[in-house]
Amino acid sequence: MKRILLSALLILSALLLISLAIFGGRMMWAKLAIDREWRSGPIQNFKLETTSKLEIIPLYEAVSTSDKFISGHGVSYLIRTDSATILMDLGNNLAHMALPPFAQNMDALGISAQEIDTIVISHPHPDHMGGMTAWKEKTLAFGEASSAFANIPIYVPSSSLLNKTLGAVVSIVPVKLSPDVATIGVISYPEVFELALYEPKGVEQALVVNVAGEGLVLITGCGHPGLKRLFIRVESLYNIPVVGVVGGLHYGDAKAADIQAQIQFLQSYQPKWVALSSHDSGPLVLNAFQSAFGNRYHTLRVGDVLQFP
Repeated sequence: MKRILLSALLILSALLLISLAIFGGRMMWAKLAIDREWRSGPIQNFKLETTSKLEIIPLYEAVSTSDKFISGHGVSYLIRTDSATILMDLGNNLAHMALPPFAQNMDALGISAQEIDTIVISHPHPDHMGGMTAWKEKTLAFGEASSAFANIPIYVPSSSLLNKTLGAVVSIVPVKLSPDVATIGVISYPEVFELALYEPKGVEQALVVNVAGEGLVLITGCGHPGLKRLFIRVESLYNIPVVGVVGGLHYGDAKAADIQAQIQFLQSYQPKWVALSSHDSGPLVLNAFQSAFGNRYHTLRVGDVLQFP
């Protein structure tokens, strides 16, 4: 009996070592691919017109301004400029509601799907695609609101979302969504641990809006590629200063001391507007940004109507 147990233990140990070796090899391959893509040829550029105003309304976030809104782990933003109204990400649906939380919050705010010109998905994570079911099926979850969003162009950063998402277009390179709004193209990054078991290399795109008399505002979903690479990408596309950062930066439960280098990097740009998501950065992180940027800082909440300038 002991011999059988010992043999079973050895087999399990061997399988574990093999699994770890395979996982480590896949992550190493992913890192090499990410570095190679980052060093690859130039990304296309185009002229970006200005908007006199930029309005951002969080439709799904970790916190809200009122109990009449649904909040939770995930992100969905409505972005308005002079020329376009863009829906960025679909948030999460933790309770598997027939009408997704972001759509219910739109109704509560008196926002119609008919106002939306374009939908952009920052990256294929459950809390940005409409829930875990959508992620597993590699699609986007609009639920009972599907017909309302049926004819709106959708830009996704990965071809895997094309299989079951009608009307989706892969936007690996920058795309001009309207005269004053563009994507910055896909940036690869090492995937977060749990999801790395399925796919070791993640991809994310962000938006830039050119505000008249101010400069560019960078709008992120999670900021997985890192603040520095996001800024380098924007600078490679435009000779326009970045004056604002809005969205997630994925610092998790880091302590203030751990993110001082990132804060100092952002301070070097002297931003006029910093508005961060609490869905992927903890209280210590948000407090550190609040201390660093004072009245230029805001924590995003469902029900807010943020305007810049």
